[in-house]
Amino acid sequence: MRLVFFGNGAFGIPTLQALANSVHEVTAVITNPDKPAGRGHQPTPTPIKEAALKLGLPIWEVDSPKDPTLPDRLRAIGAHAFVVIAYRILPRALWELPPYGALNLHPSLLPAYRGAAPIPWTIIHGETETGLSIFQINEGIDTGALLYQEKYPLPETWSAGDLENFLAEVGARAILQVLEGLALGTLQPFPQPHLPDAPYAPKLTSANTRIRWDKPARAIYNLIRGLYPQPLAWTTFQDKRLQVLRATYHPHRTFNAPPGTLYFEKGHLLVACSEGVLELLEVRLEGRKTLSGADFAHGFLKKQTHQLV
Repeated sequence: MRLVFFGNGAFGIPTLQALANSVHEVTAVITNPDKPAGRGHQPTPTPIKEAALKLGLPIWEVDSPKDPTLPDRLRAIGAHAFVVIAYRILPRALWELPPYGALNLHPSLLPAYRGAAPIPWTIIHGETETGLSIFQINEGIDTGALLYQEKYPLPETWSAGDLENFLAEVGARAILQVLEGLALGTLQPFPQPHLPDAPYAPKLTSANTRIRWDKPARAIYNLIRGLYPQPLAWTTFQDKRLQVLRATYHPHRTFNAPPGTLYFEKGHLLVACSEGVLELLEVRLEGRKTLSGADFAHGFLKKQTHQLV
């Protein structure tokens, strides 16, 4: 097939590499223009642009998928399908162009976790299994007809970063399988299940990434691993933001203090929760470097207990 790839984030890199090394022809890679980043505000390419450069693929830097010149430029290519991973919302003028549609790789078992952040919310909600969906984009948000779905167990120790890496790799193989099925005529789209109570995956914000210590320790542990390596769960210590990178929990342990009470005991940095105790393994105080829980305690705890907010 002749393909056009749309993407920005690193999640799509394994698929782009697989397509470039397959029998298919990647005629264009569409990605956002370079943006200033870092302390020097140097123009920085998207991860997909960097990967496409290494693969020697033609790159189109597009400010917006609503660019009025884009449909005609794409029509001239005559692509059989678009592959869209970690990009932006495509308008109808684009997704209706290729005969096999615009195929989106989505890291959840649709219709569960439609939205901006499916991987973090899958972990935050404590799911024990997850999956991968490939669907044809339509006018809705992650509502198109399915071409592929696969379930996988989700280990309780995995972070969002672990799950993203895993699904990116298996997703690359799945895309190739779907393209083969479409080319041979052995694969037909099927509607998504109707699940009115399917959980949603909204955009991550400062409000919904803040730790609420009046929750059980296990729920807070899920929040922390669901937000690692970014944007990270956070709380407040002495009026400064304290990010929690890694933690574990002790569900049957108790501490006779209000939720959010921080204390250091026998080399362990612990926090009282509504149920159980959370142990902070790695933290970063605003304006400071990342420290182990023990090093943070030795450097910043001047009394036996403190209150996190």
